Amino acid sequence: MRVRRNAEDVTPSAPKLRQVLALLVLNANSLVSVDQLCEELWEDRPPLSALTTLQTYIYQLRRRLLLATGQHGAPFGTRPPHGCPALLTRVGGYELRLDNKQSVDAYRFDQLTEQGMAQLRRGDGDEAARTLKNALSLWQGRALVDISTGRRLSAWSTQLEERRKSVQEQRFSLELELGRHHAVLDELSEAFRAHPTHEAFAGQLMRALHRCGRRPDALNTFRTLRSHLVEELGLEPSAQLQRLHQEVLADRGHLRGPAATAKADTAPGGRRLAPGPAQLPADVGDFVGRERELDQLETFLGADRASTGMRVVEVHGPPGVGKSAFAVRAAHRLRPRFPDGQLFIDLSTVGEGSQQLADVLSACLTACGIQREKQPAGLDELSRLFRSWTADRRVLVVVDDVLTASQVRAVLPGGSGCAVIATNRYRAHSLSTGRKIVLPALSPEESLQLYDRVAGERSRQEDPAAVQELMGQCEGLPLAIRAVAGRLTARPGWSAARLALRLRGNHRVLLELPAGTQSLMATMAASHRHLLAPSQELLRLLLQRERPRWSLDEVVARLRPGIGDAETLLEYLVDVHLVQEHLTADAEPLYSVPRLTRQALILLLRGAPASDVPNGRTGAGGRTGAHVTLMKTAGVRR
Repeated sequence: MRVRRNAEDVTPSAPKLRQVLALLVLNANSLVSVDQLCEELWEDRPPLSALTTLQTYIYQLRRRLLLATGQHGAPFGTRPPHGCPALLTRVGGYELRLDNKQSVDAYRFDQLTEQGMAQLRRGDGDEAARTLKNALSLWQGRALVDISTGRRLSAWSTQLEERRKSVQEQRFSLELELGRHHAVLDELSEAFRAHPTHEAFAGQLMRALHRCGRRPDALNTFRTLRSHLVEELGLEPSAQLQRLHQEVLADRGHLRGPAATAKADTAPGGRRLAPGPAQLPADVGDFVGRERELDQLETFLGADRASTGMRVVEVHGPPGVGKSAFAVRAAHRLRPRFPDGQLFIDLSTVGEGSQQLADVLSACLTACGIQREKQPAGLDELSRLFRSWTADRRVLVVVDDVLTASQVRAVLPGGSGCAVIATNRYRAHSLSTGRKIVLPALSPEESLQLYDRVAGERSRQEDPAAVQELMGQCEGLPLAIRAVAGRLTARPGWSAARLALRLRGNHRVLLELPAGTQSLMATMAASHRHLLAPSQELLRLLLQRERPRWSLDEVVARLRPGIGDAETLLEYLVDVHLVQEHLTADAEPLYSVPRLTRQALILLLRGAPASDVPNGRTGAGGRTGAHVTLMKTAGVRR
């Protein structure tokens, strides 16, 4: 760790100061909570004076590094004075604000890596190899080697090292493809010495040595790898490495030059020479919160494991809670660990019936480089081909808007080095394996942070009470918050109080407010559309009374005979996130429909105007053509 200001070394020497600064730098322009800092410094045993001590560290960093400060509770994302680097006090934590993140070599490394991969996708392998070499030249030893690390910095260190190895693999593959085996031989030897169980480095070194006429050394590299794998992990080298070993033994001529690498789409050790698909949507710039859930997902999917099982994470949550945005954010963070490609499979068109799952999977295979005319017919055959293509690759697959477990199974990759992130509309229709993450609504503080980021220059300080009311109406759903903040941004003459008054008088306004291409009503309609008749009948029952909570006995007494088991139906509605379950002190569950969900369901189930929504008042023209258009768009038949 080195910190320079105007060519002067101002690196703190105290271990705790370095620890705090490292965590702030690696989360630059993001909030680092007091809890995260305390956990990093003292793990599970913070002293009684932890908060005071932490404040002292922050003061010392500001003074030593000449960092600007911000007022306590300043809106998240606001710029420091005059664009100077600043260590700002935020609600619940601190933020290191940098105008130019490229002043940090870790971020510069990521930027150069992305640039190199873009050049590779354009077919400029020579320029890509040069850019990746420049990225790797920023490294001057192991990541955070001179810092005492707690849990979070240890995870960061591991992540940075994995990124470095991934870029090294890609660069070595490119150099070998370009016939520069002499140029990278020393670097490959050093990489293999540092990572003696890394099969990709071993395979690349064997190929380079063989091309340099050093066949005995290439064979000795295989023996060294096998010895380490057997002694340390109890494993034999992979089938690919063993095939390469046999080819070196047989002195196959095609190993001696780059012409051989054009024969297949993989390099030694299974690494891709041609760029894989990179289909992830753009990351959400105003993403807020979810740090605990992101850490859980990244730890599970990103960690090196000896297990041969493929890793799957399913993301659940109510409509509008931001499952897709969460999955995309997590995928971008994990991208360096899956160098063979990242696939994004949107199943919403399958749920709507406008596309078949086989067509979606066929498009996915086309993105992987398999021409449509060479693909088999039928979903099962396409699934087998997809598993074969991914068997020896490290690919990340994001499957969005899953309705049933069978949909996910059809697009599961076949390799243990692959991983899947699936966003599920229904918790009941999930796989029996993998991890499950349920996203809660945003906290009041996080809701205000998201509002600030979307609203931009419209400060909530203009009318804090009205903004608080708007956030209460949004119930912590990011889709609703983005819609409200976006409407105020698009209407500079509107005040937060005016919009709050409109939402108070007509609940449909909030349900129909668009956030991008979505609205709460549309996403609620999609969840409701696939419910079976008994579930829809039970929903009608739950919406009949103003009383917010029902006991199981009340539901059983009111439900029409023959419709089905009341408890099973209730549990299903809880699993599809349309009903909430509350456990009482005597463990007797109570059931309720959240307010926004209730309002949307009344409109969907009854096809009624806004005046029929409880606690709603009808404005002029309550029964308008807009209602008919909404119902058609949502796919609901009355």
